[in-house]
Amino acid sequence: MKKSATTATRQSPHREFWANELEFDSARAEQALAADGAMERWIDDLTGQQVRMLCALLGLPDDDSVQKLRPLLHERAAELRPFFLVAHFGKGKSEVAVVEVARDALSPHLVDLCIRRKRSRGSPDGDEPQEERYDKTALLFALCHEDRKFLKEAFHFDKVHKKGFASMVLAEAAKSAPKTPFLKFLTPEAVAHALEAYQRQRRDGSVSELQAIWMREGRPYVFVRRTERPDHIHDGRHIVHGYRAEWIVLDFSPDGDQVNIASTSVEEPREIADRIVSAHFGCPCRFVNEERATDAGTIERFLVAARAAQNGMGLVEVCVSNSPLRGSSKVRISNEQAAALVESLDHLDSAVGTMLENLADVEWVKVLYRRKRVGLQFDPDESGDGQYVVRYTDQRLNAFERRRFEQQMRDDHGITILSTEKR
Repeated sequence: MKKSATTATRQSPHREFWANELEFDSARAEQALAADGAMERWIDDLTGQQVRMLCALLGLPDDDSVQKLRPLLHERAAELRPFFLVAHFGKGKSEVAVVEVARDALSPHLVDLCIRRKRSRGSPDGDEPQEERYDKTALLFALCHEDRKFLKEAFHFDKVHKKGFASMVLAEAAKSAPKTPFLKFLTPEAVAHALEAYQRQRRDGSVSELQAIWMREGRPYVFVRRTERPDHIHDGRHIVHGYRAEWIVLDFSPDGDQVNIASTSVEEPREIADRIVSAHFGCPCRFVNEERATDAGTIERFLVAARAAQNGMGLVEVCVSNSPLRGSSKVRISNEQAAALVESLDHLDSAVGTMLENLADVEWVKVLYRRKRVGLQFDPDESGDGQYVVRYTDQRLNAFERRRFEQQMRDDHGITILSTEKR
């Protein structure tokens, strides 16, 4: 954190890094910057947190009023070009992904400079503790100044927080003990070798390229960019032919016997994961969708609790395929407020019968969790003994919220839930 401003400018990411590693068109941002007065207007539009952060990175005072600090940035405008690009790159990126990287990479002082305000993530009544909100762009300024690799890390974990993950486990235990622990085996060289072997096996012309391996909470995340299928774009003058890029994220357990997969394609990501762990265990391995069954009684008790909005998790939507109405039509009722939906359910109960009486008829319900509508569906277990696999729409929650939601379902209701994503 002792780099000078001139060093930060000199080490600004090259256009190739922007285009290939971050998939960001820096040329368009540079064109916008070339307009008359663009930099001056940009400086005038910076938030207080962004002004203070840039002053800190340039070695200027950062504890004065924003009105006094902003003119200092105008005097150093020539050094702000990299940060202008960073601001454009950050549009649409997940705040939680940027904060996650920043907390590990930056000093507490720089992180504190970016606190905007506190907000409640609980119910409108504020029954959950408040959480801090950060100026995402200011954090990205500091991450780029520290090391441009942190921009890449934030870019990758932005995908983690926005995608759903299929939970998979090995179909059977490996027949041989691995020579080295999985975390030591999982090097860029080992993964690249497995990808090359996979491409030779498929012989379909696709290219799977390892982008990075990052660690989070003891779990390795493998990011692979793959040419999914031929495609084309229009660059404003011509049609440019190439391939549609698919991002595959493999979130492995520390031992390699479980993986969560985020992808567009279905077979290829699982086959890549198979290839990696097969190389680790030294024998053929195959991942299958994880199944965790829950008995019907436990789920019915959960529905009663959700209807009563216990533990801050109230019903906001119900869909049944065989309703108590005449003709047994499918019925879906929905409301933004849990209390209003319960009132509607009570009315239906008294008028025509209980919608939630038969669990086998419930196609899905949605609960309000941290102000987000999360769907839950109950798939009958193949054993046919009254067990159900409970799945939820995990893509509606960021990675931290998913873990908290899963933990609350286990602790408060005795239900292990899985993503609706499957491979």
